[in-house]
Amino acid sequence: MFSKIFLGLAGAATVLAQQPVESLYEVDASLPGHTIYRPSDMSSFEQMPVVVWGNGACSADSLSHVNFNLEVAAWGIVLISQGTPGQQGSTTPDMMKQAIDWISTNAGTGNYANVNASRIAAAGMSCGGTEAYAMVDDPRVSAYGIFNSGNLDPAQTTSIMPQINVPIFFFLGGPSDIAYENGMRDYAAVNQGVPTWVGNLPVGHGGTYGDPRGGKFGTAAQQFFRWALRADSSVNSFFTDRGAQADGWTVESKSLENLSPGEPW
Repeated sequence: MFSKIFLGLAGAATVLAQQPVESLYEVDASLPGHTIYRPSDMSSFEQMPVVVWGNGACSADSLSHVNFNLEVAAWGIVLISQGTPGQQGSTTPDMMKQAIDWISTNAGTGNYANVNASRIAAAGMSCGGTEAYAMVDDPRVSAYGIFNSGNLDPAQTTSIMPQINVPIFFFLGGPSDIAYENGMRDYAAVNQGVPTWVGNLPVGHGGTYGDPRGGKFGTAAQQFFRWALRADSSVNSFFTDRGAQADGWTVESKSLENLSPGEPW
């Protein structure tokens, strides 16, 4: 098994991590063609949600966003990236579906005994974001994270966006991002009543994924996944107040009141 530990900011792991813990990535022979990012100590969390992730350019190299992915995992989230470390070639939406199938079968057993697959986000950067959209007919997906991405064809926007009825947040790189117009068009097409947020950070299409801990994109992403998937109300002010703006994001939102934090689990 190939694995690497992220020696980031370490804190005591709890049911709801309030500071990042050690995380690692590894491959599992029972899920070929994928890489699992997870907390190093899985037993420290009673339940963990899941993010299935598509890389930029639909790259099969699962290290394409390694700092960002490790940051998400460091907050008590299992992230399954398409591809394996250093792999060449491209991924497909079917591979994301395979990841959902696999974790749905393995959650609650063995090494994944503390994983709850009733909370799964489909997410990805650029081409990986379009792979996430391809999960629109899968009822197991309970949130979408669209990063520097959007439907290329306006007809796809018209077809796909009205089908989404779970929280969907967009993280874009501002007007210089080649996905800016597509992402903003998709945001506008989400039905009223669906918790929706879009943030633009003026860094262009490349985001901040390669920065330590994924930079500002990593900070925003882990808070979104914690709120939408784990009902962690300690982070919702980043989106509902001025936390994101203070970090440099220009934001719009609609129906966030329908993303009720409820009780953490």
